[in-house]
Amino acid sequence: MPNPQRDLVGYANRKFSFTWPGGKKLALSVVVNYEEGTEHSVETDGIIEGVGEFPPVDIPIRDVGNESAYEYGPRVGIWRLLETFRKYDFRATFFATAETLKENQVAAEAIVKAGHEICDHGLRWTEHFRFGYDEEKELIRESVRVIEGVIGKKPVGFYAREPSPNTLRIVEEIGNFIYDSDAYNDDLPYRSRTGGIVIIPYTPDVNDFHFQSPMHRFATSGEFFSYMQDSFDVLLEESESSPKMMSVGLHVRVIGRPGRIKALRNFLEYVGGFEDVWVATREEIARYWIEKVEPGL
Repeated sequence: MPNPQRDLVGYANRKFSFTWPGGKKLALSVVVNYEEGTEHSVETDGIIEGVGEFPPVDIPIRDVGNESAYEYGPRVGIWRLLETFRKYDFRATFFATAETLKENQVAAEAIVKAGHEICDHGLRWTEHFRFGYDEEKELIRESVRVIEGVIGKKPVGFYAREPSPNTLRIVEEIGNFIYDSDAYNDDLPYRSRTGGIVIIPYTPDVNDFHFQSPMHRFATSGEFFSYMQDSFDVLLEESESSPKMMSVGLHVRVIGRPGRIKALRNFLEYVGGFEDVWVATREEIARYWIEKVEPGL
């Protein structure tokens, strides 16, 4: 059986001479996953959520404990996070599920008012590979409709979390999207094919997700900060010879905890001391790539 179409070559270590705005060498994208209240649940989709502060219940029943831990995000964590961004003058991209935005419109308004970007993270926090083509397309259309109803405009970016083989095609067909972030395979944006929308790669490793069960790779704020700092230092060094992009992945219910927010505060303070860094939303990166970088590649 032949392998499915994949690109294992990419830019092949090609060196680029372009710069980000202002002559910057490294673009930094901070992403906040805002999805609490739309996680898996026996009550909504018949699935027990397997990721949380502790292991899930072991019978098919509503996991009230895990739900409560998730609720900390939109009730408390979001406000601690927004205040941190305000203090350090950072703008982020929020990978937001439509139903989470709808269920807490006070927070949605605050996110937009502070200048952060809302990226479509689907109607609910679920795996798109579970859907057939028609169902997935309808669900994405509905997420766009709900998000537009809450924030007053259509999102231009999409992130499914775990896409299906049809997701990228569907996102391109719907028409309002200029980028997709369902890729973890590069340190620069790219096009998956001629005429396709821009792929703005995301990160599975520089990600507070690993504080949670069952991963438990980070135990303290210091461990996460150290990993973010090391990733930043290497990419900044490499950007001296060819520009790079760095992503940081956060979750409101995770980094919003008092014992973890310090990692983000320390990181934002650290990167603020470097002049060669462009802090941008993913929409800004996508538009700059399309308008300024690609014509010269």
